[in-house]
Amino acid sequence: MSSTLEQGDAIAQAGDMLEFVDEALAHPVKEGPAPWKILITDDDDEVHRATAFALRGFHIDERPLELLHAYSAREAEAMLREHPGVAVAMLDVVMETPDAGLRLVDTIRNELGMHSVRIVLRTGQPGYAPELEVIRRYDINDYRTKSELSQTRLITTLTAAVRAYEQIETVRAANRGMDAVSRAANTVFRLRSSVEFSRVLLERVEEILGEAADALVAMEHSSATPGEAGLHVVCGRGRYANLAGCAIERSVDVEMQRGIRRCLAAHTCVFEAGRFLLWLGNGGRDAVVVVDHPHPLRSLQQRLVEMFAASLGVGFENVDLIERLDFFAFYDPLTHLPNRTCFINEVDQDLLVRQGGSRCLALADVVRFSEINDALGYRCGDTLLVAVAKRLRSALGPGVTLARVSGDTFGIFGPENALDPALINKAFEQAFFVHGHALTVQLRIGLVRLAECKGNAVELMRNASLALNQARQAGGSAFSVFSAMMSDDVQTRVAMLHSLRAAIDFKRGLSLCWQPIVQAGSGELQGLEVLLRWRNDFGELVPPARFIPLAERTGMVHELGQWVLGQALERFGIWRRQGWRGLELTLNISSVQLRDERFVQRLRAQLEYSDVEADRLVLDLDESLAFEEPRLLQHQLRGLRELGVRLALDNFGCGRASLSQLGTFPVDRIKLDRNLLANFDETPEATALPAAIAELACKRKLVLMGEGVESAAQASMLETLGCSLLQGFHFARPMAAEQMDAWLRERRSNFDAL
Repeated sequence: MSSTLEQGDAIAQAGDMLEFVDEALAHPVKEGPAPWKILITDDDDEVHRATAFALRGFHIDERPLELLHAYSAREAEAMLREHPGVAVAMLDVVMETPDAGLRLVDTIRNELGMHSVRIVLRTGQPGYAPELEVIRRYDINDYRTKSELSQTRLITTLTAAVRAYEQIETVRAANRGMDAVSRAANTVFRLRSSVEFSRVLLERVEEILGEAADALVAMEHSSATPGEAGLHVVCGRGRYANLAGCAIERSVDVEMQRGIRRCLAAHTCVFEAGRFLLWLGNGGRDAVVVVDHPHPLRSLQQRLVEMFAASLGVGFENVDLIERLDFFAFYDPLTHLPNRTCFINEVDQDLLVRQGGSRCLALADVVRFSEINDALGYRCGDTLLVAVAKRLRSALGPGVTLARVSGDTFGIFGPENALDPALINKAFEQAFFVHGHALTVQLRIGLVRLAECKGNAVELMRNASLALNQARQAGGSAFSVFSAMMSDDVQTRVAMLHSLRAAIDFKRGLSLCWQPIVQAGSGELQGLEVLLRWRNDFGELVPPARFIPLAERTGMVHELGQWVLGQALERFGIWRRQGWRGLELTLNISSVQLRDERFVQRLRAQLEYSDVEADRLVLDLDESLAFEEPRLLQHQLRGLRELGVRLALDNFGCGRASLSQLGTFPVDRIKLDRNLLANFDETPEATALPAAIAELACKRKLVLMGEGVESAAQASMLETLGCSLLQGFHFARPMAAEQMDAWLRERRSNFDAL
């Protein structure tokens, strides 16, 4: 076979061989590895047949050839546009025009921008050979006359051209891949959400592969609850595009699930038949990228994919950190409900979008939740809160925003008809089973209607809190709706608080009154009780029952108590130096003061400074101390007894403490509540409780004292009952220090006259 043209003549004379070549032209693509695309462009049909015959069954680097046939430069240009990835274009120089082939070369390089394809020029007319400058300018791989291209030379020329094409494409692919990896690393590092991160990731994978791909990214939730555990599809492309949000075990086949488990276990890239998988993780959260790829990746592609996966690690950690920070900034980590900040934002957004409408905001808390925490522990309390949140969510239904705004308090916002207290209470009729305990839970609810109260979310929350406070005062499972009167009461209390603060700081309007305590029967003066009075800036006398609880709630009672004690001891010391050394000084002490661990130490220092013996001081303790923490109570009372101070249980019998609790208090005397004397007469029903208290005091050898005595008959009855000390208007009203001076002088004069 001397030349390609001679091969063409032989083929024309052999029909069976021509039939074989026709099949080769009709079915160029064979199963197996992707073939090399070779474009044959010549206006001579015999050249096409001879070339196809010469290359029949030939492989280059174990890949077959796919021959594309064009009979003019115009056909060749169309075929190049239609079939990307042509490795070699064998072009005839002279076709429809003497320089058609050279013009096609210019089109390939400059217009089509195909710089990788190798060009082999062939001509049957050596006189039309291109100049060397043209060959260099257009990067022409080879130039041959048709008579030179024997089968051996044809194969040699084509093999060299294909390998040159592969090297160029490898370099270009490497450059594209490295560029994609670099741009991906820079881009994903700036992303803030897992969805955006996944979308960009899949786009870059397609750039590296140089083709579209069926792929998905699956991640664990950044702060998953037990029901959300496991991988969920974050983003998908191709046939996986509709799986976003689905759990992996319910959305992909078993074979892919096995591959994902292998990738998670290996913590690296896994390349399988038909797909490859990339692992992304930061030690606490896993993510897997799955890409379908029917053909095995070339070594360069595989290395680029591995480099890409490694570069994604920092970006994934960054996204994970930002999502976790966002979660903890706007969601409660225990219940996964929105927190206070998120709740306020959502309510404000709703108010902005939908002005008006019958909606309401409510705050609900768990009755006696702190007792459950103290008795069963915080772990049990946390589990209960999660269960309460789930039951609330199911009771409220869709369209209602539910949030955990503080410890055991939940915020609710939605249509009025969705916030039915009766339905909510009904949902909590069944007990909760928590860590082996059956717990019955009740909710208190404070509600504000938007139609009746204007303002932003913070103002609505404040008003709902006022309603909730009123529900707390009602006790049990109560429901309260905000009214303007509640706000007025709060404003009054705030104004009183500011005024009281100024009174304490500048000692303005505060004064002490003194009321005598006498012995029953003889009427002999036993001691003096000091009483605090406050006249505000408007000249109004504020009852202690109004401002003392306010001082206790705000902590101002500590400063107030220290001032009262200091002033009382100073004045009492003066009277003692005037000869009244046998008198006792009685002083009320708040339970808030007693909770201060330094109270006993401070009291000792003030007694020493005033030169008043400790046994001359009687501290009145309210019976509400029975509900204080036992250890702290016992410790403080023991310290006072060791100091020598005598203790009295004030207002006993008002109902807050029972007779059985009297043993809790290591006291010296009991002061009957003045309300017991309101309907005091000789009937057995009226005297039953005072008689029981008197009997108990006698058995415990405690001094019994009666307060609020307004008549001689009451004094006589109390004396008969067993009271040894009496106090009230019948003997003397509370007096200022100057009046008390005069009263004591008069009493001394009367005593001297006797």
